[in-house]
Amino acid sequence: MWPFSLLKKLSQDPPVGQTRGDYIGCYLLGTHTAGRDDDVSYISLATTREALEQDALQYLHGFLQSHPQLNAQERSTIESLIEHWKERADAHLAAASSKPLALQGGAVLFLRTGMRARKKEKGVYLE
Repeated sequence: MWPFSLLKKLSQDPPVGQTRGDYIGCYLLGTHTAGRDDDVSYISLATTREALEQDALQYLHGFLQSHPQLNAQERSTIESLIEHWKERADAHLAAASSKPLALQGGAVLFLRTGMRARKKEKGVYLE
């Protein structure tokens, strides 16, 4: 049975902030157009909650400024997400939900854990 448990462990993403070879576990915050899986844009690939919060709030504030045409309900939803970011992110990640974190002007905002390539320069990992 041990080869199967080893295979299962190797096929799972490492926990956030933990490394596995050339990869590191991270938070994936991004958007995609509903119904189109090929239209994904990542906002943050942070390895800490602090970096995730900074990236998310910067993006959400910028989104509100660049989309003044949002209707009142969409605007209040995003403002509420900004105001209660920590609680909403904690609850969303604890539920390990595949549901969107928010809908914004026809796009889906998602948050989940995953992994990305580690930053490497001249053979040395930078993180």
